[in-house]
Amino acid sequence: MPTRNTQSGFLLLAILLLSACGSDSGFNEDTDFISKNGFVQFVNMMPDSPEVTMFHGRDRETSRFPFAQAARQTPVDKYDWRIAYLDANDDEVTVAEGENQPILEDGLSTYLWMGSLSQPNIQIVDAPFIVSSNRPAGVADIWFASNLTNPPMVDIYLTDLGATLTDAAPLASVTSGSFTSRFSVDAGPDQQVRITVSGSNELLFDSGSLEILNKTEDLYALVDDFGPDGAKHVNVIRTIGSIGSTILDESQPASVRIGNYSEQSPVTAMLGAAVYPNINKQTRSSSQEAENGSFEFKITDASDTILEESPGPVTIRGGAFQSIYTFENNTTDATSVTRSLIAIDSFRLVRDRVLLKFINGSNELVDVYILRPGQDLDEVPALLNDISFAAQQNIESIANEVEYVVRNSDNTETLASMSNTQQAGVSYTLVFDTQGVLHVLTD
Repeated sequence: MPTRNTQSGFLLLAILLLSACGSDSGFNEDTDFISKNGFVQFVNMMPDSPEVTMFHGRDRETSRFPFAQAARQTPVDKYDWRIAYLDANDDEVTVAEGENQPILEDGLSTYLWMGSLSQPNIQIVDAPFIVSSNRPAGVADIWFASNLTNPPMVDIYLTDLGATLTDAAPLASVTSGSFTSRFSVDAGPDQQVRITVSGSNELLFDSGSLEILNKTEDLYALVDDFGPDGAKHVNVIRTIGSIGSTILDESQPASVRIGNYSEQSPVTAMLGAAVYPNINKQTRSSSQEAENGSFEFKITDASDTILEESPGPVTIRGGAFQSIYTFENNTTDATSVTRSLIAIDSFRLVRDRVLLKFINGSNELVDVYILRPGQDLDEVPALLNDISFAAQQNIESIANEVEYVVRNSDNTETLASMSNTQQAGVSYTLVFDTQGVLHVLTD
């Protein structure tokens, strides 16, 4: 057993060793404990992707299609990574994985999730990360990546706004499943990105007026389009800003239909110059093409009495399927017989998922639950909380037998419920009307 003197000797030795470390000429307390960092970003370009999780080292992030994440700072190291999702049986499926992928000091690693869930093509692009303050004024760096099902190759033009396309030369050409180098371009407003089938003037995308932000780097990711006439168009997402965003395609029209869930029947709707005649109660009209822009909206009954007239123009987004749903106006301060709201529809096929929208046409503030067999309300959190007169759209739900339950926001009363077998790849719209009836519509 050590004696008291021996323990004191050990303590003195430890103090001397620590003192020696602190006086070592090779030690610098201002630099030796500073973490070295790089940057990483993830871009989900897989067209059949549900919400997936990226495991990167100890970090995990969820991502849906299409999404381009802003670059985030990450300590320099080698990381194992894995992309995974839950299938219809709640089993975790690994899409792709890798080991010992380095994050370099002052470097940017961009993970391009290309291909599809069954045939992933994950490409990791490393490049220097240059902070804005170290970039030259008046210019920006841009680059492009493509995961298009069709066409296999496209030409990309960057011009002044309104420049004649036939007089311009492509800035870049890119084949599907690949990416370009960086291009240094003039920054500023009133520019225009257009994309054509390679070697032709067949227009697939037109950004309209676009600003290239000064002293930045921006990735433009080309992905499949699921809007009207989507086979002849592409979607473009960009990484600039806090989150990736889809650029509006000025060359692609919208498609709009009207749903009558009021107590009036039939009704006629007018959106700008477009007329939707004789829409019976609890039905939706056929879709009509509409231009990108804002239009007056009006509902009339069979005797041409105006039931509703929008107080201002209704905005229609080009390149998207949209539905306008009309309900009885039972509000206490109602100045019209009906009132309407607009929702964006999505018909993308998603692996092991359905796409779900909830339309609340009532005056109630409601919560929405989706229960699977054997589940109770007290063990499942609400899918949606405190939804007023609004459209909550394009929520992913696992393909399975379910029960939809609409409750008041105080969670004291069930207002409506309905069972359904959700089929993968199908889009469902839940419409809760002013009579407390829940309609399940299928696309």
